[in-house]
Amino acid sequence: MRFVVISGLPGSGKTTVARALAPLLHLPLIDKDDILDHLFKTRGVGSADWRRTLSRESDRILRHDAESSHGAVLASLWRVPGMADDSGTPTDWLQALSDQIVHLHCVCDPDVAAQRFIGRARHPGHLDASRSAAEIADSIRALSNLPPPALGARIDVDTSTAPDVREIARMVADRWR
Repeated sequence: MRFVVISGLPGSGKTTVARALAPLLHLPLIDKDDILDHLFKTRGVGSADWRRTLSRESDRILRHDAESSHGAVLASLWRVPGMADDSGTPTDWLQALSDQIVHLHCVCDPDVAAQRFIGRARHPGHLDASRSAAEIADSIRALSNLPPPALGARIDVDTSTAPDVREIARMVADRWR
């Protein structure tokens, strides 16, 4: 089973790369934000505590779906040391998925990531509107000081501009050989 774990800052292009890469690799995409958006639609929007509850549930669903798959592209903001315990998707289970995991890390300037994040429209359940643009930018800058998760063979991809996803697919395939 082959897996690609996509990491990076919020707004760094994880989902954009994952959506383009998954079909090239003939793998399904399991994206935490898609799962969380579905939970918001079916269970409703609430307080920050409610959002955290649904976020942890989406982590469990992502894990279940990944473990039940025969390989996939997995996209999330993964928990790393230095993050709050209730922030990010846990990674402790990923290494047990397969011995063929490629870690694709989306790299871009934190200010670029923040501007993308601020400019995108997400489901209201994420509660993005409850934070100012400055608070969002500060939190992304703080995350940029943390190391990427330690998961498999890592490929750093500059996502400041649109990357060549076909080239990324080739690099991933080369790591699986």
